[in-house]
Amino acid sequence: MKKLTLLFLVVFSASLYAQETGIKFSKDSLLSDALAQSKKEGKLVFIDCYTTWCGPCKRLAKEIFPQKEVGDFYNSHFINLSFDMEKGEGLKIRAKYAVQAYPTLLFLNAQGETVHVGIGAMDANPFIELGKTALDDTRNVLSISTKMKAGDKSIQTLLLYLKTNHYAADADALITEYFKTATDEDKLSQDSWQLFKEYITDIDNDQFQYFLKHRPAYEQKFGKTEVDNKIINGFSYSQPKYKDNPAKEASVKSIDTVLYSKYMVIRSFMLASYEQQTNKTDKAKWDEYIAKTKAFIPLDNVQPMDINNICWNIYENYRTFNDIATLKLASEWQEKAHKALPDNHPINDTYAHILFDLGFVKEAIEHEALAIKVATEEKSDKDLKFYNDEIERFKKIK
Repeated sequence: MKKLTLLFLVVFSASLYAQETGIKFSKDSLLSDALAQSKKEGKLVFIDCYTTWCGPCKRLAKEIFPQKEVGDFYNSHFINLSFDMEKGEGLKIRAKYAVQAYPTLLFLNAQGETVHVGIGAMDANPFIELGKTALDDTRNVLSISTKMKAGDKSIQTLLLYLKTNHYAADADALITEYFKTATDEDKLSQDSWQLFKEYITDIDNDQFQYFLKHRPAYEQKFGKTEVDNKIINGFSYSQPKYKDNPAKEASVKSIDTVLYSKYMVIRSFMLASYEQQTNKTDKAKWDEYIAKTKAFIPLDNVQPMDINNICWNIYENYRTFNDIATLKLASEWQEKAHKALPDNHPINDTYAHILFDLGFVKEAIEHEALAIKVATEEKSDKDLKFYNDEIERFKKIK
């Protein structure tokens, strides 16, 4: 009986602890009730706008919202609500606030105005920082929008407005207006480059044409790699757009035939990668993916983490076709990634798994141990459990 009572107390205490940590979402079924409470308490309303099929929404709910530090901050500063955007009150909220992506993280004042908004899942610290920005009357969406309406069209304010206002209907008009009035010197500023690089993709856009005409000046200021990447980004927007217009496609290609060929290698790899991911047991799709990967890997702008992701995908799927030859290739590619980022824990972990399956157990243990060391230093607890389990598996073979 004592053991039973003790067990009950442990379970009860754990349950009570779980209830006391993390974000406490209001039981209100109507936004109007929460807004009335907001007016009374002087707190903003935070709304988690989710859908049942949204993976990132589930990650927030399972991993981020329950954390103590997250709950402590949000419970003290906001009235917290959570609504499924596909039923009940959620449908009204989705329509009123033009929610288009999930999760959308809305912050409203007592009048129901959007004070700030975030898009997508994020870790605890950025999520808390999002809340701090919502509370900051110099940085949130509402304050920046107010400055814009008052006539502040400076590049700094415009960048803040676009960064914080994901659904800005006037974004294109404001960007066009800025570049029309900007001087040649202004257009080569760091802020203008950021605006152009992040928000203009259409090669037919006047500013994109200006950029192409003054390409040497941009290369001198921002470097050839940055400029080349921007042109490739333009190709990725324009090529599909003009695929049924050979004359226009030829015109786009003529901007830089070498870069266009590079873009086509990237595009072919991306398409083959998608086909392989959606048809994992299809040998023809696998062979096509590997062939396109062989062309993609040598490109000079492929990042170490891109290589890592490719090699992990190969590691996870090579057994389906008993493709040891490709796993050996992956070990060579992963070695390149490791040389570029020797203290990166996911890269060491991937390298360890490939080496282990190729029979290099000692080396695999060494790389997994390094992954554990770095992950421990970076407090990557979620990865650490997997790494520790895997190194124990490796050691059993040794």
